Amino acid sequence: MDANLRRPVLSEAVRKHIQRYILEKKLKPGDSLPPEAQLAADLGVGRSSIREAMKSLQSLGIVRVQRGEGFFVRKWNLDPVLETLSYGICFNPAAFRELLQIRIWLESATIGEVVERITPDDIAQLDAIMQAWKARANSNAGFADLDEQFHNVLYQSLENDTFVSLLRVFWRAFETVNDDLGGDVSLGIEYEAHYAIFEAIKRRDPVLAREKLLASFMNLTDRLHGAPGEPE
Repeated sequence: MDANLRRPVLSEAVRKHIQRYILEKKLKPGDSLPPEAQLAADLGVGRSSIREAMKSLQSLGIVRVQRGEGFFVRKWNLDPVLETLSYGICFNPAAFRELLQIRIWLESATIGEVVERITPDDIAQLDAIMQAWKARANSNAGFADLDEQFHNVLYQSLENDTFVSLLRVFWRAFETVNDDLGGDVSLGIEYEAHYAIFEAIKRRDPVLAREKLLASFMNLTDRLHGAPGEPE
């Protein structure tokens, strides 16, 4: 490597080299990478450049650094996106409206397949969630956790982990803006809206399920009106 490269550029080059190494060696999650000293010697760079590159890879969710044991390939996930998005929405709350619209598009486009593929075990899980939700009716407890569980169970039937991870992006962003939206709305309103979805799914009625799903989003879209960064 060119010794005259500036340090940030050098660190970037080292990072890209390590990424290529992982791909070329077909390393899997949990596999170890060469020690810091070996990487430095192989690349002809200082160990500080290796450490900086590893920090970057760690922030991207590619590498896991285990103190005293070394560097390991991490299972791919959307955690870095979750963190960046939640932070970014603090500066641009209006972006949450666009994110919600994406979620509505995704869920409404796939609910029909959910109705076809959902299993009796999935329905039993949804039933348990609805019972827990109803039990909170006389308390001041929020329902965001139950709402998230409900939608996760719906879409786990699609057997697409990336899709479920994309839904998690929304929930983490929701945590960022929920206080600005006035906190949780009525438990009863949200319970009834989700119970209607549940009933439509049990009836295996994709048209009705989509209708009730879209109706359930109305409470949140209404709350977005007048939120910080949103037009009146």
